Amino acid sequence: MSHERDGDPNTATSGVRVGIDVGGTFTDAVLVDDTGQLHIAKVESTPADISEGFLSGLQVLSGRSGRGLDEINFLAHGTTVATNALVQNRLARVGLITNRGFRDILEIGTQQRRHIYDLWTPEAKPIVPRDRCVEVDGRIGPQGEEITPLDEPSVIEAARYLASSGVEAIAVVLLFSFVQPSHEQRIRDILASELPGIPVTISSDVAPEIREFLRASTTVVNASLLPLVGSYVTDLAAAVATRGVKVPVHLMRSNGGLAAAKAAAELPVSLVTSGPAAGVVGAARLGAVAGELDLMTFDMGGTTADLAVVTAGDPHVRWAGEQNGHRVNLPQVDVLCVGAGGGSIAHVDAFGALHVGPESAGAVPGPAAYARGGESPTVTDAHVVLGTLTAQRTLGGELKLDPDAAAEAVRQRVALPMGVGVEEAATAIIRVTDANMASSLRMISVARGLDPRAMTLVALGGAGPMHGCSLAEELDMAKVLVPAFPGVTAALGLLLTAVRHDLGRSWVRATAHLTNDEIQPQLDALAAKARELLAQSGHENLGTLTFNADMRYSGQAYSLTIPLRVDVNGRLQDDAIREVESAFIEGHRAAYDYVLDDTPMELVALRITASAPEEPIVFGSGSSVPSEPMGRRRVWMRGEWQDAVILDRSAIGVEPVSGPAVIEQEDTTTLVFPDWTARLVPGGSMLLERLVG
Repeated sequence: MSHERDGDPNTATSGVRVGIDVGGTFTDAVLVDDTGQLHIAKVESTPADISEGFLSGLQVLSGRSGRGLDEINFLAHGTTVATNALVQNRLARVGLITNRGFRDILEIGTQQRRHIYDLWTPEAKPIVPRDRCVEVDGRIGPQGEEITPLDEPSVIEAARYLASSGVEAIAVVLLFSFVQPSHEQRIRDILASELPGIPVTISSDVAPEIREFLRASTTVVNASLLPLVGSYVTDLAAAVATRGVKVPVHLMRSNGGLAAAKAAAELPVSLVTSGPAAGVVGAARLGAVAGELDLMTFDMGGTTADLAVVTAGDPHVRWAGEQNGHRVNLPQVDVLCVGAGGGSIAHVDAFGALHVGPESAGAVPGPAAYARGGESPTVTDAHVVLGTLTAQRTLGGELKLDPDAAAEAVRQRVALPMGVGVEEAATAIIRVTDANMASSLRMISVARGLDPRAMTLVALGGAGPMHGCSLAEELDMAKVLVPAFPGVTAALGLLLTAVRHDLGRSWVRATAHLTNDEIQPQLDALAAKARELLAQSGHENLGTLTFNADMRYSGQAYSLTIPLRVDVNGRLQDDAIREVESAFIEGHRAAYDYVLDDTPMELVALRITASAPEEPIVFGSGSSVPSEPMGRRRVWMRGEWQDAVILDRSAIGVEPVSGPAVIEQEDTTTLVFPDWTARLVPGGSMLLERLVG
């Protein structure tokens, strides 16, 4: 599938730019050339070898755009390789070196339980079992003082033991290394000498912050991914180069920024939500172009739906998260993943209850409607039964649907067990799917003090626009934004993303008597490291630095991240400490609905975000071409059959089109409910608006 969109030829762009996002079912590719034209391609993912789907998308883009691979000036990649490795437990055999008496740090974990009242469901097993956790002598104190010198013979003994255990990577986590990393650094040097070729991750490089379990978990996850992700990135870069691409590959990180392949390969834990982050960034940029700054995004692909929040144009970022039961203490775009995609399988349990997902038909065999051997009914099959998708249209410009196969799968696996008709069963599949997503959207909005009614819902992914109106009505929202190519927004987001690096370090101090002169050297050290990283990506003396502080009340176990106000030279303003205290009080009130007036406040950590300039890409602003219907057909909406007008997306202009309507394009289908309108807005996106009154 390919498509072009004219940009403004008078606006300069940086040559030919390509973004490729690998999903669970499809690989999406986008090319923007030096005239502002946008070309897209969608190919099937190749789970057995992810790079094959990447290279296939690259080749298809080149052929359909007429641009040679040697003309590419920038190449960005969103990958699921780290995510899949964690989910499928395809991890390297890791050993852990820690202080004497702390080998059980991963087993003990924290007091937090995923299922508070469930005593039977086991917690996720540590990546490193106890027999590969070894202790060494030496101790750094909480102020960075050396209490006991590092015993190097014990390190050599540990190295030889781990070598005999067949480890493929080693993690080193010592107490208070975030204050003084010298012991960890020396252990790394000894291991390099004793075990050449085995990658070593030290916690002071990965997550130099307090709370040893979170630091240990993050470091171990990184070590477990190093051999796999490192080889994947290296092999992919080599394969791309042999095909004539002259520029390095940049990878999307979980924090919503790009990093050069070398830096990403050294910190693979930063890639665990690579693809979803790109989709959120793309939605935020497209929303801003359309004048919509407060958004809830849902990216519904073939396997999952990824949900996120954008306020004032910026995606929400969390500074710690979890991946497949393993804690990761690194910044990441706050994405909630729900097992609700077009390929999510519907089934009826032994008690007659209908469930949808999280199991997915994936790319192979896919939904029954794909006629590739799939027999399980999916959300896509339900849409085929209900007329949203028809045999007259092809998915991705190539895949023809089989309505009979879809109906038979729904009948056998859902309708008959529930004792209902096929149409009623298909309706139930859609309703359960919408209910799951609506519940999750409330979790990331209402549960956090945000009002969905004041926000715009952004429908992304190949399946998202089919659910936009129904979810908006469920949440009492009035607007849905559908990007020009929602099926490839994550790939487009790669081209709308800047190179970004997030750094932080723990620095616990009471704020009551804290001065700028104490804080400033810490900020300067972080800024110097951030500029060094930007320079490695070719952005020396460019970009912006943003400073934040983690704050808490004394005695609290959690903190809030609050902006720090600095001048253009990165110097703290005179009243910066009092400002951050006031901002923390208001933030605590908003998050928890109370404040502690008589409790001292503490600064817990300092953070810095270094971002290169965002690439300006021109988008079309819409057309006044009148909409010419392609016909009409019966489509199920709001619990009944509607006589809907069928329109091609290219015919939608700035004049509103009234529902019920089905708007079709190669990468998705959009349902416009009765009492809703659709029109084109700046950026080429389509805005669906609910009529009130």
